[in-house]
Order: sequence, then C-alpha cells, then structure tokens
Amino acid sequence: MRGIRFPSGFALAHWVIDYRFGLVKRGLVGSILSLTTNIMHMHPTEQLINILSIIVFTVYCLVLIALGLRIIHRAGWSTEVILTVLVFFSSPFIVMSAKLIGHFDNMIIVLLVISVILLLKGRIWSAAWVQVISILVHEISLLVAFPNFCLAWLLVNSKHQESDSVKLPFRPLLLPVGAFLVLALISRLFLSGDFNQALSKHLSDFPFAVVEPIWFAKIFTTSPYTLFMSERVNFINRISSVSMYGLVLPSLSAILCSILDTHNIQDCARKSIVLLGSVCLAPQMIHLVATDTTRIWTYSILCAFIALWIYAEVFTARRDVSPSIMLLCLTALIVNILSLTPFWIPGWGEVDVDHFRLKTRLLLYSPVIVTALALMLRQEFVLIKKRIPI
Repeated sequence: MRGIRFPSGFALAHWVIDYRFGLVKRGLVGSILSLTTNIMHMHPTEQLINILSIIVFTVYCLVLIALGLRIIHRAGWSTEVILTVLVFFSSPFIVMSAKLIGHFDNMIIVLLVISVILLLKGRIWSAAWVQVISILVHEISLLVAFPNFCLAWLLVNSKHQESDSVKLPFRPLLLPVGAFLVLALISRLFLSGDFNQALSKHLSDFPFAVVEPIWFAKIFTTSPYTLFMSERVNFINRISSVSMYGLVLPSLSAILCSILDTHNIQDCARKSIVLLGSVCLAPQMIHLVATDTTRIWTYSILCAFIALWIYAEVFTARRDVSPSIMLLCLTALIVNILSLTPFWIPGWGEVDVDHFRLKTRLLLYSPVIVTALALMLRQEFVLIKKRIPI
C-alpha cells in the first residue's frame, strides 16, 4: 500500500522487447508475449501489460506469504521467527517491490523459489534450467537469485555428507553462468548500431512505453564490460552510502541474527557467516554497472529472507528463543515503519515516494506492533514460568 502503482513507461517498454532482433538480454518475456498475442491475433496493449503485471505481482506476493508461513511452521511457530518474518514484510524491500510492479524483479524471485524447491527435491538439472530461464528474464538474476541457489546447493550437500547420501553434482551450476556469459558476449560482439535503430523504431510503435527509444536501446546493447568501465568510479560512493546503511541494516541484521540463532549454528559458525555474508552482499556488486542505488541495496534483505527459508528447509530449528534477537526484531520493525524508501526514477534520480504520512503509517501498522509486543510479552511470561521451580 505504501508504494503500489501501475507499471511505469520504463517498465512497460521491457514487455515489448523480444528476440526478433537477436538474442538480446531481457528479451524472453517480450518474446513469449509477442508469440502469444500473434497466435491470438492480438496486439500488446498497455491494458494487457498492466493486467499481466498485476497477475505476476499477485503471484509473487502469494509466494512470499507462503514462504513466510512455511518458515514459521518449520520453526514450530517460534516467537522469534514470527517477529523475523514480520520484519521482512515491513522492510524497505517490500515497499520497493510495490514501486517496481511491471519490472521483471518479481519474476526472477518466483523462479528462484521454484528452482530451490526443485533442488531440495534432488532435481538439480531441472533447477539449474529454471535458473537459466531466470537469467534470460533479467541478467541481474546472476547476482540476486543465483547466490542463494548456490547456498541451497552447498547446504544440501553438507547435510548429505553428514548422512553419507549421494551429493548433488556441481556441473548444473555452470548452466546459469554460461547463459549469462553468452548474453554478455552477444551484446559485446554482435549487436551493432543497426540494432539500436531497429529497436528504436520498434519502440515507437508502442506510445505507452514512455522512454527515449535511443537511450532505452542502449540499455540492451551496452555490454556489462562497457557498463563496468563507465560506472566503476561511482562504486565506492554507492557502497558506502550512510543513508542506505540506515535504511537496510536494521532488517538485514535482524534476519541474519535470527538465522544464526534459530538454527544454533556453532560448529560451522564461521563458515556459515561467510556464506550468508557472501549471499547478501552479492547484489551490491550490481553497483558496478547500475545506478538505481536504493533498489540494489534492498536486494540484500531479500537474499537474507530467502536464506532464512533455505536454512529452515534444510535444518531443524531450535525451539528456544533469544530475548535480544526479539528486541532487535522489534527495533527493526519500528525503523521500517518510521523510515521512507527512496525510489530511483530514470532521468530523475532518487526521490521519496510514499503514499502515507507518518501518522497514517503508525495507524496502519499499529495492529502489527500490538501483535509483536503481545508475542514478546507472552514469550517472556513462558520464560519466567520455566525459571520458577514448581
């Protein structure tokens, strides 16, 4: 509710890019849409793309809710885990997701969940091909989704090693990486200026796609190497933004601490911290080639939440809770309510976009705060009863 809107012209333009000009990045969704509308003797319209975007966003929301409930169920309805899930659903990432409706972020997250489910079932090759599809949907999947996929692979193999079960093979992990390299190579070597002109002409046939055609075409023709060479000078400023630390760290810290505490990771604590840190920091490498700072920063919160789900599926959560973790979650929840999430708009930079003033946000979130406090008080009462001898 804080950020929901119809797809922007920038998002709509992505839906009409297809493979008629070659194997262009982000062209899979447009190709499927183009093929389907041609079969049905239709033409992609703004209304149709809006409807499809809303459907995709609804599925994405249902998937996240299902993951949250699954995590809580696997933890035996632990107060600490319930608070952690509430932190995620109040986080800047969720607000940003609503602002990005129509973009392909929702799709790659749903595909990530599908691929991890397949991996957990032992269907590693099918899972890897789903990751390839995710790369074709949007190339940022390599840094947003693929690290969590690798984390799931490592954790499952670690568990199989303890039980002397057959390990998952490594080779399927090379498929998504290969798909990304192929796309990068094609954009570097084979897409010429003629492609820019053809794509610009194609975009002009869709007046609802409110973008500068030449500028938008460059997004698809510029190679990752060229983007890296032009954007790397800004990497340090983006990665050291104090405002972004204040926005993201409360939620990120609460979720990561909950993972380490709930699953009682002691014997391999150092290894687990390195793995979790790598997974959550991987999306920040996008700063080397992209400019939408806030969007990139919030990906780390998503990665931590998906990691929480993976740990919940692979390991058994302990039933005890930590008062300090609960307090950390409550603090993160309050910060999420009070803070505004800046939104990057092409050509405008970052602006604060929030549909509600502070008083309205406090009113709307009040049931959540009351619930969180009630859960904490109930848990404290349970702990006190355990300490008092009968």
